Amino acid sequence: MPRRLTPRSTIARGALLITAMFLLIALLIRVALLIQGRHDIAWNLSLLGSFGFGLWYDLLAAGHAVVPWFLLTLLLPAVMWRSRAAPWVVSFLLLLYAVVFIFIGVAEWFFWDEFQVRFNFIAVDYLVFTQEVIDNIQQSYPMPLIYAGLALAGSAVVWVAWRIGAVRWVCAGDSVWKLRVLPALGSALLVVGISYLFSQSQLPRFSNEFNRELAKDGPYAFCAAFWESEIDYERFYLKQDTDKALARAKELLTLSDTPSASVDPHDLRRVIKHEGAEKRYNIVFVSVESLSAAFMSHFKVNFKMRSYLTPNLDRLADEGILFTNLYATGTRTVRGLEALTLSVPPTPGQSIVWRPMNTNLFTSGSVCRSRGYDVSYLYGGDAMFDNMRTYFSRNNYRVIDRSTKPKSEITFQNAWGVADEDLFRWALQEADTNHAASKPFFMHVMTVSNHRPFTFPDNRIDMPQGSRDAAVKYTDWCIGDFLEKAKSKPWFANTIFVVVADHCHGSAGKVELDVTKYHIPCIIWNPQLIQPRSYDRLCSQIDMVPTLFGLMNWSYTTRNFGQDVFSPGYTPDKERIFVSNYQKIAYITQGDFAMLKPKQESTVGKVDLKAGTITPDKSGALQSRLDDTISLYQSASWLFRNGHLGAETDKP
Repeated sequence: MPRRLTPRSTIARGALLITAMFLLIALLIRVALLIQGRHDIAWNLSLLGSFGFGLWYDLLAAGHAVVPWFLLTLLLPAVMWRSRAAPWVVSFLLLLYAVVFIFIGVAEWFFWDEFQVRFNFIAVDYLVFTQEVIDNIQQSYPMPLIYAGLALAGSAVVWVAWRIGAVRWVCAGDSVWKLRVLPALGSALLVVGISYLFSQSQLPRFSNEFNRELAKDGPYAFCAAFWESEIDYERFYLKQDTDKALARAKELLTLSDTPSASVDPHDLRRVIKHEGAEKRYNIVFVSVESLSAAFMSHFKVNFKMRSYLTPNLDRLADEGILFTNLYATGTRTVRGLEALTLSVPPTPGQSIVWRPMNTNLFTSGSVCRSRGYDVSYLYGGDAMFDNMRTYFSRNNYRVIDRSTKPKSEITFQNAWGVADEDLFRWALQEADTNHAASKPFFMHVMTVSNHRPFTFPDNRIDMPQGSRDAAVKYTDWCIGDFLEKAKSKPWFANTIFVVVADHCHGSAGKVELDVTKYHIPCIIWNPQLIQPRSYDRLCSQIDMVPTLFGLMNWSYTTRNFGQDVFSPGYTPDKERIFVSNYQKIAYITQGDFAMLKPKQESTVGKVDLKAGTITPDKSGALQSRLDDTISLYQSASWLFRNGHLGAETDKP
């Protein structure tokens, strides 16, 4: 390199060396992920874009990565740089950088293996709950071996730097304080400029979403997800005049047998009216972690491989009401809880479970509580996770979780929570207590065993621990065991059981929003109260609670968007589902697909629910579907932001 182009100062030379190391490791990570995702990647010219844009975002991330180097080396006195210790200091700092960069690469490998994407909002969520995640990682992966590998790989990087003279080159630079200050200030200005001028959303679309994910830089994607966790609908999405949006949403939600509660265009409440006496059944609402429809033999997906996993659920499906065409609203537990408690579409960004102003909302629990029910939420883990304790407590649920139970009440636990059989034993105890007090109860139970590290008590099923299939079969065993024990209870004959998934076990697909990753089962069961049937029409996770209340003949004024799918007014033209993945929100009805994205972008077309394929429509024929999508999502966001999802449950 010509002398006039060589950085003079030690601090600039070190930054150049760290940047080169970062770019090389980022390239190796991208190649590794390409190999791992080789069956999903589109092997065409768009791969050049993946690596071209990837290099750009790697450079942006490198600009942030060198900031700690500038800060550390700026504080070191000039005399240190001229001493014999300088090469060792540089080597130590280089080792730290190498280990961190390689660790990020390893983490990305496992994250891609789990979610088929680069770091995103899920990674940000998990970082908040460090202890659970650390325990989960330690129980899922051979961490001592991984730590040793990281140390060895980092040492190898430092050794190579020694061999090629890079360490000596850094130490041979000018250590004058002024020459070190200028690069540090320049770096600070560069990082500020990067933060304001460039964002991950500027990455263009790819025909294959896996290729687009490959173009991202892991650390940069993580920071982008952190800063963009809350998404203002009004600012980032297509919108209409508020009055127009609310009026259209009101029209779409009002069925022939559920009239509007008022003529006020801002009031989307509807009157649910049933003739005859209400049924005061107890309700046990079980939301099952990551229970895709594909796990049950009734759905004939991978039937030969999976038919043995859910014998109890398959039996319940034959004895109760099975919803075969049901779709979750999101890809995380908090989205499932939002859909099942609030019955609202998944507005962009975080779930309402996480947001401020989520107190005293109109929930499934509030409708029950207005009828004198005891309302509780039972969770096998620590309810501080995903803000569950705060959300449910603020909405007047009693929260029972691992932290509220003595050790004598826990027979098995892992990083994620207690075994599902312990959780269901707690549910039996709660039901017994309420029955003894002559108190009807609504109990929402959230399982955890179908989650990494997929461990549970021995001698329960005929499969070894450690795999998702085994965890599914164990949870199925627990549900069967729970219901068998419930049959002997005096309250059983007056209790309806609902088993529904919170979301599917995977979220990524080859298209922007793969609807096959949202297909979930739901079973409403008690042979003494429910006539067996299969419901095959399209419906959403947000419809399950209104449908349950309809079966119980309840009359009330609703503030939610869910529908009683057994209502005569729920005609085929009213069938619809809402699906989302934080930033992208879609509305599907009668084979039409309309998706809203940040920067006022959208995609419309026809969707094949079985294959998940989307055929874009650019003719404008589906403009009305897009308008309806905007109306519904904009109205849901407006209602929550303006405090119109309150807990009033006036009977008509």
